[in-house]
Amino acid sequence: QLDYDSGNKAAKPDIQSYSILVDCWAKSNHKDSSRGAQKLLDTMIDKHKSRDLDGSPDAVTYNSVMSAYAKQGDVVGAQKVLDRMQMDYDAGNKAAKPDIRSYNVLIDCWAKSSKPDAPKGAQKLLEIIIDKHKSGELDEGPDAVTYNSLVQAWKSSRLPQGPHRIQELEKQMEILF
Repeated sequence: QLDYDSGNKAAKPDIQSYSILVDCWAKSNHKDSSRGAQKLLDTMIDKHKSRDLDGSPDAVTYNSVMSAYAKQGDVVGAQKVLDRMQMDYDAGNKAAKPDIRSYNVLIDCWAKSSKPDAPKGAQKLLEIIIDKHKSGELDEGPDAVTYNSLVQAWKSSRLPQGPHRIQELEKQMEILF
């Protein structure tokens, strides 16, 4: 961006440049990785709205930002990104359609959070995935990653009903896979 601002018009950042930077933030171990990824996503959206950036964030970019929040167990941050992604898709950005990975990242975030209601939050997302898949709104249904993250959420919770819920999930996986 600095090179572009100083007059090198060939160095103008494009959607791919921003997406790569978002992914770098998301994969970093920096304590502010989610904030860095979120800031870049906000920049991409603002620049697209002002017609200073061709293209808009896609599902991969949104999922990367959600992953940064998931690494920190920040369910609220990850949910806000998913909500924004859905709004962007509903507003016409077909590349921002939430996919199974979007929901899997959020379930993983619940599993990594220290919230006492984490397994219930993750379980609710499974129900949403199933409903959206049945309605055709979501192309793919729950997969092994979905169920593995749910099992982890129940295991980490140490709730008394955890072992029973894990057995139920194992039965569901046997039927599906």
